[in-house]
Amino acid sequence: MPYCRCGNKFPAARARLGFDCCLECGTAEAAAETARRAHMIAPISHKSGYTYLGPDSATQRRRLLEGSAKTPPMQSGAQVIGRAARPRREKPKRYEFAGWEFKPDGRGVRQRRAILREVSGD
Repeated sequence: MPYCRCGNKFPAARARLGFDCCLECGTAEAAAETARRAHMIAPISHKSGYTYLGPDSATQRRRLLEGSAKTPPMQSGAQVIGRAARPRREKPKRYEFAGWEFKPDGRGVRQRRAILREVSGD
């Protein structure tokens, strides 16, 4: 009979199946691995259930981008480098007073409103 790492004997049939530890040590290892992988499982798409993403962040990102059989892969555009990555500053629009307008509101009361005209920014 083979010996486990903990010093206990375990059946030879278990060793022939490929196990190198006793049942108690195997249960403890499986519980530790299950707890570790619990943080790596996420619902990928609607109604697809939970999917194991992988041990490292690169694998997890790749699997999330791949999608699943029901959903198309996520689109990730190329990262922009240089001046094109910076947002362009737009000049604020300028207005000038053009006059007053008198119109009735919803209840028929006459209201005074300002008329503004956009000034071209040369």
